[in-house]
Amino acid sequence: MTSLINRARALAVFASAVIAAAASVAPAAAFDIEASAYFGNLGLPWDGETAMTDAEFPADGWLYGGRAAFVQRLGDGFSLVAEYETDPVLRNIVRGVITYKTGMASISAGPMVGVFNSAGHALKAGIDIGFRLEAPGIAFFSADVESSMGAGLVTAGDYSQEASELSAGWYVYNAICSASLISKRFTRIIDAGALVDASTDYLFSVDVHKKGTPYRVLTELGYRTMTRTYPDDTIDGLGAVILGAEVNADVSPTLTVVAGLDSGVYVFGLEELSGRGPASSSFLFSASVGFVLHLGDKPTAEPPALE
Repeated sequence: MTSLINRARALAVFASAVIAAAASVAPAAAFDIEASAYFGNLGLPWDGETAMTDAEFPADGWLYGGRAAFVQRLGDGFSLVAEYETDPVLRNIVRGVITYKTGMASISAGPMVGVFNSAGHALKAGIDIGFRLEAPGIAFFSADVESSMGAGLVTAGDYSQEASELSAGWYVYNAICSASLISKRFTRIIDAGALVDASTDYLFSVDVHKKGTPYRVLTELGYRTMTRTYPDDTIDGLGAVILGAEVNADVSPTLTVVAGLDSGVYVFGLEELSGRGPASSSFLFSASVGFVLHLGDKPTAEPPALE
């Protein structure tokens, strides 16, 4: 219940900020408001502080959250994204990132703040930095890193959030193919010591979109590891072969509906959970649904796939 209240509080704070920002934008300006929610059991529950003793990994450890974002083009190659996100590993984060694009390169930077992730530590400041190099219509490479700042973790309840993503892709007929490496790490101090949640994704994705059609389909295939390291160095872990799909549908010039599903095709135990993975009859998944509201001209998308 406490985690639900914290998430609702963080979302309310951010939603108020988005409304205030939107109200200050001139009517003719072009910007997007994005919102989505997810629900599933593909991951380690947030509330575990001692090693699991179940004979099989329980499939009823539900994870849920959402994202709300304000996307504004500022002109002269600049754009702004302000967002609140609930991540299955990193918990609650607010970001404000400005991107500058010129020619084949773009850079991004801005603050990221952990919010209401621990009693006594309502805010945890950090930074997000990204880089993208692209030959339009041919190939691209991008890197993004974010991390909490400050001195070492000492007191109970203090925490840090770290994430990185490397992606490389190429354009083919009516599609963009890419390979990505995504890692996340959430470290929290409890009375017994440090508790560390981590995940690593190895993904191959195909983004299919034909010019002039109102639909866009993103499919993903990959492998994910999810671990929790306890103060005594015991590690509970899961490995999962992931198959995912996301559909973007332009319902109208001002509204895009987004729905997605990631499913664990094959999930098994690692480390202390080796041989104690989910039952073969269990279905581990993460489902999401959301929308994008386009106010003004639609922002420029990725360069079109070769046709």
